[in-house]
Order: sequence, then C-alpha cells, then structure tokens
Amino acid sequence: MSKKQQLNVDWSGLEAGFEDSAMEISHFLDTHTGQVLMVMSDTLRQLEGIYMAHYDYDARKQKGLELKTVLADRGLSDWEQQMLLEADMVENDANGRFVEIPSFDSYEAYGVMEAFIDTVTDDRLANQLQRAIAGRGAFRRFKDVLEAHYRERKRWFVFSSEHTLREVRAWLDHNGIEPLNEPPPPGETEAELVAYRQQLLEEVLWFVQEAYPLPGVTRIALIGSLTTDEPDPKDIDMLVTVADGTDLTELATIGRKLRGHAQSLGRGGDLFLADEQHNYLGRTCPWKRCEPGIRVRCEAQHCGRRPFLYDDLHVIRLSKELIAQPPIELWPAVVSRVPLPADLEEIVIRPLNQDS
Repeated sequence: MSKKQQLNVDWSGLEAGFEDSAMEISHFLDTHTGQVLMVMSDTLRQLEGIYMAHYDYDARKQKGLELKTVLADRGLSDWEQQMLLEADMVENDANGRFVEIPSFDSYEAYGVMEAFIDTVTDDRLANQLQRAIAGRGAFRRFKDVLEAHYRERKRWFVFSSEHTLREVRAWLDHNGIEPLNEPPPPGETEAELVAYRQQLLEEVLWFVQEAYPLPGVTRIALIGSLTTDEPDPKDIDMLVTVADGTDLTELATIGRKLRGHAQSLGRGGDLFLADEQHNYLGRTCPWKRCEPGIRVRCEAQHCGRRPFLYDDLHVIRLSKELIAQPPIELWPAVVSRVPLPADLEEIVIRPLNQDS
C-alpha cells in the first residue's frame, strides 16, 4: 500500500467545491499547498484570448512575456488578475498538481434534503418542506421555506455541512491524501459571519458600479436577506429593471461573475430581471452559451428565445408589489423602504452617493 500524502487542506474550499453544481465553474485542489482554486469558464475564455494576443499558440512563452506583466498592462483589477493567474496554473499543469473536485449531482443533493426533513420535529414545517421539494426548482423552494425559520435554517447548514465533510474525507482518502488538519466545527463563528456579510456587501457595490452604465438598465435594487440585519445571509439577490429589447449579454456576464464571487464565499448570488411595467421576466442565464438544447438541466421555459434570459417563471415568482417597491433601490437614486442596516449604509450606500 502506497504511503498517503499528508497535507493541510482548505476544508471550506473543498466543501464549496462539492456543493457547487454550476456547469460553468470548476474547483481544483492544489496538492502542493492544500488550497482550492475556483476556475470559471469565462476566465478560461478570457485567458485563451490573452494567449492568442500575446503568445505563440504552440509555445506560449516564446515571446519572452510573463503573464503577470501582460495582465498588469491590461489594467485589470487585482481579483481579475488573480483569477487569470490561477486559471493559467491549472491549464498548464502537466504533473497532476491540481485535482478537479467533483460536485454532488442533483439526486444526491435531493437525498440530503429528504434526510433533513426526516429530522424536523415540527410537523407543519416538515410538511411545508416536503411539498417544497416536489418537482423542478426544489432546492430554491426548500431554501425559501427555511428562510422564515432561523433555527431550523442554521440546523440545516450544519446537517448539510456534516454530510459534505463525510464525502470530502472519502474523496481525499481515495486520492491518497491524509489531512493534517481537522475541519472547523460546522457553522461559522460570529467574527466569520461578520466578515462574510461585509464581503457580500462589497460584491453588491461592485455589481451596481459595473451594471448601471449598461445600455437599457433603468433601475437596480437590492432584495432578500442583505436588506436586513440578518447575521448570516446566504445569497446576494439583485433586482434589475431593464427597458424593452435590452441586450442582456453583458448583464448576464456580470451576473455570472457575481454568482462566482458569492460562491467563492460559500454563498449564492442571483440577478432577477423585471420590465418597466413591474413584471418579473426571470433571471439572467447562468451559462456562457445560451442556446436551446445545450443544457439538459436548463429550466428556462423558452430557452434562447431572448438571449441570456432564464425565464423560470414556473419555479420563481416575484410579485408586482415587490418589483414596484423593492426594499432598497440603489440606482439611479437610493430609496429605502426598510430600516437601513448600518453596514449596508457604510459599505454600499455611502460610496454610491459619492459616485453620484
């Protein structure tokens, strides 16, 4: 029996990799450092364009250029440069240093929800959850039901995390890796929750600043748990109003990046679209290519009819009342219909007011 490789591993990154079922995002374990790298397909395509522009196709370093220098000259942000450098390391790995992390399939994720429901002692809540997981869009409805039950929602996170950690340990063992460190206890400390919430709010600010210059965007609002003092928000939920006929390509690209950033924190991110008559249109497409028949799992009702519109109205509904009067409008003017959390005002509202 070969000796196992001993390694301090990034448990939270491994968990995120197993739980992330997005087709456009891959996670890799660095077997030299124990860290987890997240590589988005958009980043790989951007990297390929850089290769073509600066390097010989068959000998990428032939012109004597270092990728760090090339990226610095392109005026990219620090996080964009870091993502491209990590993608480059994975792409040019010839020695098996980076091992792709498998993600749960939909059947296993569904089974975990069913197992959790069996542990719920409140019969009324258990029945609500059982109805929620029937049919397509089950996971979203399951989370929506738990949103109003803070204690059970926290218990779900611990339950789900414990299941994932068992799978992670088995996968590490299969790959000949013996962790030197133990995972942190399920659930985050208060300090970690504060840090995660702050990072999510920073992503909200980034999104608004990226999205409002786009043609056809007429309003950007924040909905969901980040509009409250909820200490452990699990999603960034943005509501964007667009004019009729707006090209959604760039908005969908920003939406994918928002989702990727949130997932790197173990959270979710959704971009909901509405028209100027306050009708819910759907979400932006989560995939780089938006054409009928490409994704078997696509839940859009009319895939490809309007490019990059993921019209999942049979799964998610936003009321006209919510769209007409969302909790917090961020652009073109700040309008708050709920008490503003202090951190949201400091991290998001104040910079936006300075921009305007």
